[in-house]
Amino acid sequence: MVKEESEPKTIWKVVIVVLIVAIVAYVGWFFLLGYVDCEDKDCFNANLESCIRTKFIGGTDMIYEYIITGDSNERCNVNVKLLQGELNNQNSIKLEGKEMQCSLPLGVIMNPESDIGNCHGLLKEGLQDLIIQKLHTYLVQNVGRINLELLDIPKI
Repeated sequence: MVKEESEPKTIWKVVIVVLIVAIVAYVGWFFLLGYVDCEDKDCFNANLESCIRTKFIGGTDMIYEYIITGDSNERCNVNVKLLQGELNNQNSIKLEGKEMQCSLPLGVIMNPESDIGNCHGLLKEGLQDLIIQKLHTYLVQNVGRINLELLDIPKI
């Protein structure tokens, strides 16, 4: 008779222990691995300023996924992934899926890709190549005008 009464109590104890472990695991996961999902740039900027773990997808010409991964050494670490390049630029489309890790000063609100000197990764290298190509194209197209401006020769 005593065994029958102890079995339901033992089952309830196991259920309570499992629930407590599950709750602790969820809370631990949320604080250690969870991210805030932002729908707009204002939300992302507010979380970037405080370096709160956040996910955000945005951009104008190129669509990026930003993930604020936390802070270290007075820097806020942001992972940047290119989801969609400029539709009229085949070279930027080739960079889709590439990532870079950026380290921004704490408390500063800026686009991580705007100063790629603070970043490292395959996306950074690809963006630098795009900048160099655009600069080269500009120089080739305008070399005559640049020479005239340097020599101070009046335009005809």
